[in-house]
Amino acid sequence: MESFLKRYGLLLKIAIGTILGIIVGLFMPEGVISLVNILNLFISKFINFAVPLIIIGFVVNGISSLEFSSGKILGITCAISYVFMLVSGFVSYFVSINIFPMLLNSALKTFENPIDMANTAKHLHHSIDIPPIMDVTSALILSFIIGIGISCIKGNFLKNVFSEFHSIIEMFVHKIMVPLIPIYVFGVFVKMSSSGHIQKILSSFSKVILIIVCIHLAVMFMQYIAAGLIAKKNPLELLKNVIPSYTTALATQSSVAVIPVSVKNALANGVSEGISNFILPLCATIHLSGSIISITCNSIAVMIINEIPVELSNMIPFMFMLSIVMVAAPGVPCGAIFAASGILQSVLGFDHSMIALMIALHVAQDGFGTACNVTGDGAIAVILENIKSKMRGSSLPCKDL
Repeated sequence: MESFLKRYGLLLKIAIGTILGIIVGLFMPEGVISLVNILNLFISKFINFAVPLIIIGFVVNGISSLEFSSGKILGITCAISYVFMLVSGFVSYFVSINIFPMLLNSALKTFENPIDMANTAKHLHHSIDIPPIMDVTSALILSFIIGIGISCIKGNFLKNVFSEFHSIIEMFVHKIMVPLIPIYVFGVFVKMSSSGHIQKILSSFSKVILIIVCIHLAVMFMQYIAAGLIAKKNPLELLKNVIPSYTTALATQSSVAVIPVSVKNALANGVSEGISNFILPLCATIHLSGSIISITCNSIAVMIINEIPVELSNMIPFMFMLSIVMVAAPGVPCGAIFAASGILQSVLGFDHSMIALMIALHVAQDGFGTACNVTGDGAIAVILENIKSKMRGSSLPCKDL
């Protein structure tokens, strides 16, 4: 039971918060709902303040940990991972814009608040502010400059400083941000329930999650087709060998915990021990196709129910930036959606209610996203093994490559 609660405790708390939110929204008087709205206002401002800190703490640490001088294999791995994530994002976009409008038509205008909040709440909204130290775009650019700079000049002092800052922010996320998520989700579902649309919302989003899982499976199949063509191997055979990685990731919801299983499966697919031991831990950090799929699809679904136009001109920079920001995601509960929250606000214009719904949706299917991530890592390892074998004098993925 202790192991179960440790693994699925956050999901269970969010489920409880969702149920309680629905009940409070349906049966509680307007005054109680106004108080819940005020609480969520405070939490949303606190999250807005924390987002730039999270971006700097995790992106700088993630990028500076990649030693860009360590050889061709690292550069090729990063390039393949980035392409895999971009393709996943675009597949998700084109599937979503063609299917979701039909599924979500009944849930439109969900976030219009039928409760006229008390004057106190309105006053608090305008008078109490916790401004972030910088906007999200500035935090991203600063993080890229510092992270790449530290790696290029091998700045050990700065690397240690930002590593300790990363540890502080990681502790902050674990101890404060994550426990606030169920409360935040509770407030959002109070608002949605009080609108009278909750049944349509839950029905619509259950279908969205099913579509997302189908996209995960389709993208994994595409990745192994590509790996099979490059390595001249049967994609179905390659996929069969990595099923243990998929099921283990689905159960543990942790890319890191699956690494030993992934290494064993990669060896069964003909990947050398040197490549397996180098590529798979690296890809657990830089390759998150499943998370890209989940966030892209969920963001489009949330935009549709809020009647926000889903334009390719906005989604292209969003997906390009999202694929980079994912380097900040691993190792933290809800790390992917926290890392993405900044660009959801700055590029797509999401407000706090939309971010909260994104968090709830992401946690609900996080295991499937993690499973897609680690399964795709195996395809990258197969491709890299084939590339390495064509490099003259290459026996191990090291500086000499």
